[in-house]
Amino acid sequence: MPPVSQTIRVKVLFFGRLKELTGRTEDATEFTDAGTIEQLFALYAARHPELAKYRSSVVASRNQEFATWDTPLRSGDEVAFLPPVSGG
Repeated sequence: MPPVSQTIRVKVLFFGRLKELTGRTEDATEFTDAGTIEQLFALYAARHPELAKYRSSVVASRNQEFATWDTPLRSGDEVAFLPPVSGG
């Protein structure tokens, strides 16, 4: 019997320059099987190549808590990508 894949639906929020690059403040996407925050960012970087330039300085959160890039996603999660902040 083949393994059953599970669909994971997550809400994605973009802030600052990332919002400008994607043209939206939020989106929703689905994965089949488990994914990570890194894979989610890569998905959006494939759609919006300019995002890739910001990868090294972007901070991610899952469900309003800072998270590492290898954090696994679960259905219903809210992921936010936050660009670097400048100013004083």
